Amino acid sequence: MTPKYAQVLVDINKLGTKTFSYLIPESLKDDIKVGVAVAIPFGNRKEPLKAYVVGFSNYLEAGIKAKEITEILDSEPLFSLEYLQLLEWVASYYFCDIQTVLNTALPQKFFEKNVKKYRTPKIKSKLFDVEKISLDKELSPLQQKVLDEIRHVDSKTSLLYGITGSGKTEIYFKLIEDTIKKGKNVIFLAPEIALVSQLTMRTIEHFGSEVVAIWHSSITEAEKYETWKKLRSNEIKILFGARSAVFAPIKDLGLIIIDEEHDSSYKQTMPNPRYNAKDVAKKLCELYGAKLVLGSATPSIESYYEAINTNSLFKLKERFNNAKLPKVVLIDMKVERAERNYTLFSKTLQKNVKETIERGEQVIFLINRRGFSSYTQCMECGEVVNCKKCAIPMIYHSQTNSYKCHYCNSTVVEPKCEKCGSSALEHFGVGSQKVETVARAFFPDYRIERLDSDSLTKKNEHIEILKRFQNKEIDILIGTQMIAKGLDNKNVTLVGVINADLSFNLPDYRSSERGFSILTQVAGRSGRGENEGKVIFQTYNSNNLYLQNAQEQNFENFYENEIELREMLDYPPFSKMIRIVLSSKNEYRAEKSALEIELALSDYIKKLSLDETLLVLGPTPCVINKIKDEYRFNIIVKNKLGENGHKTILRFLRSIKLPSDIKMIVDIDPADIL
Repeated sequence: MTPKYAQVLVDINKLGTKTFSYLIPESLKDDIKVGVAVAIPFGNRKEPLKAYVVGFSNYLEAGIKAKEITEILDSEPLFSLEYLQLLEWVASYYFCDIQTVLNTALPQKFFEKNVKKYRTPKIKSKLFDVEKISLDKELSPLQQKVLDEIRHVDSKTSLLYGITGSGKTEIYFKLIEDTIKKGKNVIFLAPEIALVSQLTMRTIEHFGSEVVAIWHSSITEAEKYETWKKLRSNEIKILFGARSAVFAPIKDLGLIIIDEEHDSSYKQTMPNPRYNAKDVAKKLCELYGAKLVLGSATPSIESYYEAINTNSLFKLKERFNNAKLPKVVLIDMKVERAERNYTLFSKTLQKNVKETIERGEQVIFLINRRGFSSYTQCMECGEVVNCKKCAIPMIYHSQTNSYKCHYCNSTVVEPKCEKCGSSALEHFGVGSQKVETVARAFFPDYRIERLDSDSLTKKNEHIEILKRFQNKEIDILIGTQMIAKGLDNKNVTLVGVINADLSFNLPDYRSSERGFSILTQVAGRSGRGENEGKVIFQTYNSNNLYLQNAQEQNFENFYENEIELREMLDYPPFSKMIRIVLSSKNEYRAEKSALEIELALSDYIKKLSLDETLLVLGPTPCVINKIKDEYRFNIIVKNKLGENGHKTILRFLRSIKLPSDIKMIVDIDPADIL
C-alpha cells in the first residue's frame, strides 16, 4: 500500500527542529524515499522551505489538514534510516538541532540545485601519485597474538595500546584486509591533516589508490563532491579523514579505526555541534553493527579505564623487531643559565645535533607553541600587549612582522602600548618561528625547515615537506604538535624538546595528560630504524612527576597516578561533564545571568533529590574571561548519574529563555575548561 503522507523534518526559526506531516502528490509517490530533500510550503511564507523525509504514514490526527510537498530537490536519498538515527542522536546528545548537524555532516552546498557545477577536480591530490607496492609484512608473534585477540573479542570497541614504534599500523592493515574481504568498508580517522596524508600514502602503497579517498577541511569543494559521488556509489573501500569524516556517508560500514585516539583534535570545540568523533564513531558502529578500534601509545584516561573494565584492552609493549626505546635525557635549563648559557639550546643539545647530522642522521625540534614569541611587553610601563577583543596576549609573528590573536584572528602591525603610547616593546617567550630563527643562526650549514599551521601557505605543502624530510633533504625539522604524532622516519635519531614544561602549565584538569602525551609521542619519533635514538627534554622543572613519567615513557605509571587523582576529584571517567558558558558584551549582565541559571539549576536538581549525583560548580569567570569582546562565565556540571543525568540537565537547559544580549554555549564532555 502506497503511503499517503510523509513525515518531514524542518527547522523553523523560534520553533526549532520539528516533524510535520505533508501530503505526497501523485506525481511524487514513486520517487519519495527516506532521506530525500524536499521543498514544502510552511505557514504564510512566500518561499518554500527545505525539509528532509524521515518517515511515512497513512493517517493524520483528527482536525489536521496536510499541505502538499512542492517538489523533490534531489531524487537520490541524502541519508539512510540508520544515518538519520545517527544525526538525531548527535543533535540530542550534543544539545543542538538536527539542521545544524545536517549542515556539519552533509555540507549544504551539496543539496542545492546547482550542485552539478562541481566538476571533476582539475588537479588530483599528490597523495594519489603513490604507487601500489608489495608491503605485506610478516607480523611479529606479539603482533599476531594481539591481532587474533582483536578479531575474536566480543566487545564492539577495542583499544590497542602500543608503545611508539610497536607496529600498530600493520595490525590496522590486517584488520582492513579482513573487513574488505567480507565486502565491508572502512573509515580511518587521524587527528591531524599531516598525519592523514602520511597514513593515506602508506595505505595506497598497500591497497592501491582506486579504493582509497580522503575527507577533511583542506580538500576543495570539487574534491569533496567527487568523493561524495564515489561514496554513494560504493566505489570507496577505505575513507581517510580528520574528525568530520565520521559523518561521511560510506556504504556497508564494517570497521572504524581511530589512530592517536587520545588527541583532543577529535573534539569539535566550535561551532555547534560540539561533538567528539570518538563518541559519534561508537554510535555509528552500534547502528551499523561495525567494529571500532582505537589506537594510541598514550591512550586517553577515559578510554584506558573503559577498556580495562570491559576486557577490551590489547597491549603491544615492545617495538617492532625488538628495537630499543630511545634514551631520554632531562636537561635543567636553570643550570644552563647559571653557567651563562642564555640561548634556547642547551650545550648538550647543541653537541648532539652536530654529532647526529655528521653521522648522516636527522633531527626533530618540538616547540608546542606557534609564532615568534608568547607575549610582548612595554619596556616603559610593563604593560603586556593584549588583544583588544580577547583577554589574552597577542602573539608576534616575525615572518609578517605582525601581532596576531590566536582566538579571534585579529592582526595588528606595529602596535604601540595601550597604556603609555610607547613603541619600546620587547618580545618574551618562545614560539616555533623563534626556534627556527635561532636554529638557523646556530646551525648555518644545515638544512632546516619548519612545519606548523603558520608555515603552510600552499595546498599540499605539508606533504612536500614530509616527503623531503623522508628523502633526507632536510637535516632539522622544527614544528609544533603536528610533527609529534605518526611520523615514521627511520633516519631520525635525535629529538629535542625546547620547553618540555609548556603543556603542563595550563590551568585545566587535562593539562598533565596532554603534556605527558605529547612528550611521549614526540620521543617515539626517535630511533625507529636500526640506529638507537636519543631524546632531550629541556625543562625548568625537572622535579615534575609527569615529566619524569614521560622521560621513562611509562604510560601505565602515569595512568595509575592520574586515575587516583581523577577519582578523588570526580573528574572523568568517574563523571561526565557538561560545561555551560554564559557570555555578553556587558560583564555585569553575563555574571548576573550565570548566577541566576546556577541557582535555578541547583534548585531543580535538589527538588529531584539528585544533588549527590549531579554536582553543580560555579559560576566563575572563564580562565580566558573575554573572547571577541564578550565576557564569559562558567558553570560546570559533574554528572555521576549517566544517561538519566544527562537528560535531566538538558531538559532544564531547554526550558531556559535567555535575554537577547546573553549567549549560552552548552559543551557536552568538554575537551578543556578554559
